Amino acid sequence: MRILFLISCTMLILTGCVKINEIQYQAYVVGLGIDYLDNEYHVHLQFADFSNVAKTQQGKNDRPAPVWLATGTGKSIEEAFTKVNQGIQLPVNFDQLRVFLFGKSLLENKLETTLQALDSNYKIRLTGWTYGTEEKLEDIFTTKIPFNYAFTSTRINKPEYLQQQDSTVPSITLQELIYQYNEKTKTILLPNISIKKDAIKSDTKKVPVSTFNGAFIIKDKKLKDLFSENDLKGYIRVNNKTFRSYMTISKSKGDNEEYIVIELLKPKLKRRFTNKQNDMSYRLDIKITGIISESSYGMVDPKIKKRIEEKIKDEVYETYKKSHGINGDIYQFEDYMYRFMYNDWKKYHDEKKFPTLKKEDIHVNITSLKSINNIHSGSTPPSNKLLPE
Repeated sequence: MRILFLISCTMLILTGCVKINEIQYQAYVVGLGIDYLDNEYHVHLQFADFSNVAKTQQGKNDRPAPVWLATGTGKSIEEAFTKVNQGIQLPVNFDQLRVFLFGKSLLENKLETTLQALDSNYKIRLTGWTYGTEEKLEDIFTTKIPFNYAFTSTRINKPEYLQQQDSTVPSITLQELIYQYNEKTKTILLPNISIKKDAIKSDTKKVPVSTFNGAFIIKDKKLKDLFSENDLKGYIRVNNKTFRSYMTISKSKGDNEEYIVIELLKPKLKRRFTNKQNDMSYRLDIKITGIISESSYGMVDPKIKKRIEEKIKDEVYETYKKSHGINGDIYQFEDYMYRFMYNDWKKYHDEKKFPTLKKEDIHVNITSLKSINNIHSGSTPPSNKLLPE
């Protein structure tokens, strides 16, 4: 009886769960966009919509889910957040934030202040993917995704998956951006997001989709330039986060021009430094494997391998020249020297003149080149049978 009495008294004084917000009665932010226009911060919050969650086994609805956006402006980012909170009808939850999107004007004028504000905001996690754009932020957040999947299934939300299919500029998190921004030797490549309006159609109606389109180059806490995908072709081809890229070369076949498509896989790039007669220069050693994925030829020609190596070398050097022209260091030579060769770095830093990369110091090695036809057949081509000249 005494035990029952104690239990009863305990139950009377327990308050239970109070002031708990049910998850369905919160507004979950999945995208945060910030720009700086007319001397004010423009903050855009994109919210998750649960109308197409668990509707079918495929995780999608039979119609597009609406996109919910909230916008606030202010002289500070916190003031802009406050105006958003005044208009939204539910408690705002940042636990599912996956994407940070910065407008070009903000990257040019207020990036440092923005990073400090986000870093000090305890409600915001810094693990979301971070991008820049020249487009209107709300236009990016309202682009569509085929088959009525939610916006959280787009490439900018899950870049690591499609990076394996066709690699582009590697994405970085906000945490990585803050760290690199405060490192004086880092050259940052912030992926640029644009809108492609003619790539996808629903029946005959064009569907705008977001796509990667080069990168903003940031060095010494300044926006240096915006490079296109073509400008960065060499970097995309050989950086250590690339999984797969494609190259097309031509080959004469009689009176016709034959095009061969090569699939280049898992490059390994190493920075080296050569010192000849007290004259230091940069060097790149690149190893990569290849598969001839489209060709009417059944054999692998050693001359084709040489041409691939030369073309990669040309692309890598052109990207280096483009970067060097804006005082960028896209292959991070200075950062490597700062960390592992500090005395040399200090010497060149004080002289304000760093070594350069010469084209002949780029060494490319195709460690393996196979034909997809031979891979499927399980055969190995005889080494003495070459493609026609």
